[in-house]
Amino acid sequence: MAGGVVVAGVAGAGLLYFRHRASQALGGGPFRHYPFDPVAAENFQQKLFIPVASGPFGVLDVAAPLKLRATAASFPLLPGPASQAPSPFLLYQTEHGGQAYQNPILRIERGARFTASLDNALTEPTIIHWHGLHTPAKMDGHPGDTIGPGARYEYDFTVRNRGGTYWYHTHAHDLTAKQAYNGLASFFLVDDDDQRKLAKALDLKLGVTDLPLVIQDKQFDAQGKLVYRPNAHESMMGWLGDIVLANLTPNAVRTVTPRTYRLRLLNGSNARIYRLAFVKSDAALPFTVIGTDGGLIERPETVTEAFLAPGERLDVLFDAAQAQAGETVFLKSLAFDPMENEEGAGSMAGMSSQGHKGMSQMAAAMSSSRLSLGAAFNVLKLSVTAGDGVATTLPTALSEIKPIRTEGALERKIELSMQAMRFLINGRTFRMDEIAFEVKRGAVEIWSISNPTVGMPHPMHIHGFSFQVIERLNSPPQWSATARFGKGRAVSDLGWKDTLLVWPGETVRIAIDFAHDFPGSQTYVFHCHNLEHEDAGMMINFRVQA
Repeated sequence: MAGGVVVAGVAGAGLLYFRHRASQALGGGPFRHYPFDPVAAENFQQKLFIPVASGPFGVLDVAAPLKLRATAASFPLLPGPASQAPSPFLLYQTEHGGQAYQNPILRIERGARFTASLDNALTEPTIIHWHGLHTPAKMDGHPGDTIGPGARYEYDFTVRNRGGTYWYHTHAHDLTAKQAYNGLASFFLVDDDDQRKLAKALDLKLGVTDLPLVIQDKQFDAQGKLVYRPNAHESMMGWLGDIVLANLTPNAVRTVTPRTYRLRLLNGSNARIYRLAFVKSDAALPFTVIGTDGGLIERPETVTEAFLAPGERLDVLFDAAQAQAGETVFLKSLAFDPMENEEGAGSMAGMSSQGHKGMSQMAAAMSSSRLSLGAAFNVLKLSVTAGDGVATTLPTALSEIKPIRTEGALERKIELSMQAMRFLINGRTFRMDEIAFEVKRGAVEIWSISNPTVGMPHPMHIHGFSFQVIERLNSPPQWSATARFGKGRAVSDLGWKDTLLVWPGETVRIAIDFAHDFPGSQTYVFHCHNLEHEDAGMMINFRVQA
């Protein structure tokens, strides 16, 4: 890419290159066994990229003001023939302590001041949103603050959040999906006493046994270059890839010893939902959830699967001693009903459940992806080797979560819908200068978010505040089967949340405390984190009154 830079490798050229093979069956339907197909376990031979001190996705301990530069670059994503060129890629570049970083994993202490400038070296507008962070509206990365090429935006705020796994990504008006897909995103880790106590108790070290893991699905052309060309159907439903990357590594494998590992899972995909499980020889192994979007939950919870929607995080512990040396465990996305019934609106609104399944199959047929939403596939191979076990004790209490008091709280109805091929929130599509509603500073509200039965799943994200899930009503069976935490809630509903998956036909009630100490009125957005939906206008402004 002209004017770009070439970044040294997450995945070098000259590694195994898989040819097309004969068709195999997936969920009863044929598919082509293509290069880097994530269904085929034998493909998993690429060493998982682990963030190190500097370079691509290096861990940067923030101790001084940063200068971030959004720029076009080239990045080697797929291994292949030696003649294969790196893919065009978008990056945040910075230098710190004499070291160069690309898309740095920013790590900072709770209560610290964060100061950064964003220089736009792209040929199109951009802005950064600090996903999950509680900041004044002007620091949040509202699409209205998008800056043009050559411009600069200054950030200066105190990190008020609990310790946890947050992230930052572009929120450029009408360009979020394309820019995030092409690389403008990374982790933002917040440390506090609770995080340090956990790390000490379990002998965890970031980058060794504590692994940030972003999961994404991408499409590539024959030269190994990223492809983002949504057709009309994909612009409406969401862009799906068919090669699954873990930390930008296709068909990733990580060697582990018989001890406990922490995986900070982030769904960085544009539209794909994952149903995650650790599987050995077709048996799902238990794993322990210790945190969700807004940091640690109250106590460890052991499960065998969990859904993860775009924008959500799930902090898990996996005990690799559940497998013997020489065995393998796969982090998989299990098969599920994608419930993509949106195209059944109007004349097909009365379809039976079998008809809804037919709509999902039709949706898959209209997608350029070879991996349909809801298909089963592998994400990461864990190869267990011999090693000394590490004797640790998981604390029975991780953190304190004070329930939001909802006595006398206003209940606000949020209705998701679609009309004339546009996604709506309370009948509205996004207009930059329109305030959908106002809330009182310091007020507690209960939002009742409803998704029509003839719909599709929507991961809904609120800016500026976190919330607590109160209950789910009329959830689909595949969710209800895991909802053992009271009032229809599954493990990913626990603790503090900023992103929430709402299934077709479902109503989810959440509690939000709008207390803050920022001067003046604050305008934030609430939107679907299916990024094609967001760019298509499934977003509204709300204002917290001064």
